[in-house]
Amino acid sequence: MFEAITFSRQNKYDTINPLDIGWLVECMLFYQKVTVVANESTLRQLITYFGSDKLLILINEEVLTILFTESLAAIHTTSQNTFQYHDIALMTLHSPTYQDKLRTMCIDITGKSGKGRRLAQKIEANIHVTKHDPIVVEGARKAILDVNYIEPAARLIIKELVPEVGDTSKLLFATELGSNGIEVYTNVDFGKINQVYHQRVPVEHSSITPALILSHILETETELYFASSQLSELAASGLSSKLGEQKIDYLISKSKSSSEKLTNFTGFVFNDAKALREAVNSNRINVDDLVALLIKSKRFKEWLVGIAPDKDLIKQYHEEVTRKTFIDGLPGKALRWGIFVGVGLGVNTAFGPLAGIAISALNTFYLDKLIRGWKPNQFIEGDVKKMIYKRAA
Repeated sequence: MFEAITFSRQNKYDTINPLDIGWLVECMLFYQKVTVVANESTLRQLITYFGSDKLLILINEEVLTILFTESLAAIHTTSQNTFQYHDIALMTLHSPTYQDKLRTMCIDITGKSGKGRRLAQKIEANIHVTKHDPIVVEGARKAILDVNYIEPAARLIIKELVPEVGDTSKLLFATELGSNGIEVYTNVDFGKINQVYHQRVPVEHSSITPALILSHILETETELYFASSQLSELAASGLSSKLGEQKIDYLISKSKSSSEKLTNFTGFVFNDAKALREAVNSNRINVDDLVALLIKSKRFKEWLVGIAPDKDLIKQYHEEVTRKTFIDGLPGKALRWGIFVGVGLGVNTAFGPLAGIAISALNTFYLDKLIRGWKPNQFIEGDVKKMIYKRAA
């Protein structure tokens, strides 16, 4: 209990006091490890409040750890023909450097050039400098493009920023990855909600736009990343906390749903939900065969990914397996045999009689499979079951 906690900005609209210092002090009193993920404004607030000497004492006594991020993750928006495209940009600021910023800040705080430089040198040696891992960008992009997550998240953000908006259940907010970036489709009346929003937040600070909504999701993903990298709890703004809770709840719900669907599906196709798992755990399956099967599973997994999360997997599997193709509409096996013989005659003409005889020796069953195309039961029945029950026999 109370092992570790990581602080990010609680006051997102206050560049002077981005941290809730009272909350920070409270946590430093109770938590074994307290980390602040800082930018320039956060670090300035800490130095101004505690004073440089006392801040260094807290750091040296391991009461407080400061991670200064010299990189920036942001939503980059471009416009083409009145349509906006978004993407996540990860930038490292090489000029001015972290050292330059710290020196300028300390000179400004002390009011003296020499004293400020000496203070900067002391602080610099006691602060950990870090950058955003590219995995943050990858995770945020996946979250933004997740059709089942993005709309509830957007509704939550709008409701939090403009409580007066009332019921948000009819607000639509969808994303799609196009050739020019992430496209947003929404019915949100941004002009109307900004009229209310700007009564509290200056126009110069921000306006609610699709990009701003995406930036809140990006920031939450970043804060979750830094907290998890410290194996700690997260102290964030109210909005980030709610988005984080929603994200975790969504992932747990999604995982539970996927687990239930997988159990039901394996029980349906194998007559035993744990047949494959037990065959592997009891060493009845040769590892070489298993690796070959896993590599072969790519097409089956592509089919699974294409199924909407709200669909019944067993029903989708049954519909796909029993779906009729053009070959099923042909008038009997005679016409299929005609196609088969035609293939043989074509080969015979092109490559000689021996090749034609070889083709004619094929079973029409394989011709049917070739013409009908791939279906998921071919992998389940022909590969997975064969491996499980062959070894079990």
